[in-house]
Amino acid sequence: MASSCLSVATFAQNEQDALRYSQNKVFGTARVQGAGGAFGALGADASAIAINPAGIALYRKTEISASLGVSSYFNDSRYIGTNSTETKTGLNTPQFGIVFTKIQQGLNGDETKGLVSYSFGFGMNRLNDFNQNSNFTGVNTKSTISDFFAEQANGQNLNLGPASYVNKLGGMAYWNYMIDSLSPLKYGSTFKSNNDTNFSIQQSNIDKITGRINEYAFSSGINISNTLYFGASLLFQNVNFESSRVFKEEVLTKSSANNTYQSSVFDIKSKTEGTGIGGRFGLVIKPFDYLRVGLSYTTAVRLNLKDEYSFGLKSIGNANAYFYNVNQRVDYTEYDIVTPSKLTVSGAIMHPKLGFISIDWDRVDYTAARLTSGESLFTVENNAIKTNYRAANNVRIGAELKYFNTRFRGGYSYYESPFNSTSLGVSLDNPTQSVSGGLGFLFPSIDNFGTDFFIDGALTYIWNKNYQTPYQLVEKGKTTYSAENNFSMLNVVVTAGLRF
Repeated sequence: MASSCLSVATFAQNEQDALRYSQNKVFGTARVQGAGGAFGALGADASAIAINPAGIALYRKTEISASLGVSSYFNDSRYIGTNSTETKTGLNTPQFGIVFTKIQQGLNGDETKGLVSYSFGFGMNRLNDFNQNSNFTGVNTKSTISDFFAEQANGQNLNLGPASYVNKLGGMAYWNYMIDSLSPLKYGSTFKSNNDTNFSIQQSNIDKITGRINEYAFSSGINISNTLYFGASLLFQNVNFESSRVFKEEVLTKSSANNTYQSSVFDIKSKTEGTGIGGRFGLVIKPFDYLRVGLSYTTAVRLNLKDEYSFGLKSIGNANAYFYNVNQRVDYTEYDIVTPSKLTVSGAIMHPKLGFISIDWDRVDYTAARLTSGESLFTVENNAIKTNYRAANNVRIGAELKYFNTRFRGGYSYYESPFNSTSLGVSLDNPTQSVSGGLGFLFPSIDNFGTDFFIDGALTYIWNKNYQTPYQLVEKGKTTYSAENNFSMLNVVVTAGLRF
């Protein structure tokens, strides 16, 4: 789920893509989610390894675990004074994993000195969830999407027939009679060319987004004297993102009979898939039984991405209908995004019979993200990353209370906005926050081999505010409106596993 952002109708790779794939949130096992994701110093959990791989060295047994989640998404939007609501519910697999642990028996006659144990494992954890639907509508008396198309057309010769609009947004609108030529290589909307200054247009936008980032990690760790724990992970990330946007306009009133424009539908579809590789290193120090301190570092991840992008346009002027078929224009692009590295510092106070209180702090410098390609320098986009983004701090706090074989958990997380500025008159300094609670049950020694069975459940509520701008205008005097989206997600997850 994206943090507070300004989403503008875009038609190429840009800084928004770099931000989307650089952000992680609270997902994973029910135990980690129930405690707000604050598990960097605690370890001995399949999703804690995705925060600090030294956590794998804290295992005392081999473990197999898997999780299943149901997420409900809610979006309340406000656009030019009109409110709209959209919801969505989906099933997901936030985690699965297996960890093998070997205790060094009889090392120097004492298994609490030197190399006490070593562990290795494989797991999948969901790092981010993009799923959400949104819609907004409002009456615009200041601008039209035709103004945007006209700005895209400026400087181009579109009078060469229909072939001239291939690969050109402005040409598409020109041959759909939404914009007119004002002078050589200069264009304007039919409102401007016909001096139609007193109009009202019903605008609406429908977005449907699906996707996620999954991380697959091969991890290993060692336990030295039950005091120092070291771990490392080789990471493979998988990205899947699909977006469908339909923007509609319908002219309600106009002041010029010569302006024949009545309505239009602009359809945009995009699909992104790719993989990346990186690493994560960490340690946990336990100076005495009641305190643990953790430190981990996640390297930059280079994601090789492939985009499939298409758009189409339909417009109606008086009794005539014009079409630019969405199937006539499909782009395929391959490029890389390098995500920023992340530093995590963790601490926990523990009691073997009562439970724990823990805290994690992340530092992520989003200005370090960049786009690269063998065919493009992405100079403008990478400069926008450095200008628009900043280093952000994330904090997660969690607690667990033990009562015999029952565990009660609670947590809170705060993910600082990656933006450093205000745009279009709206504040982008809006964090993503969550509160969570959980319940766990341990069933020890369910067989003659000392196998333990556990089952955990968690409920997490996440919320943030973001902004969508359907089109961005640079001409002075033209007003561009943004929709304010109050997004929230309710996530229920259940984890079951065996330790033996």
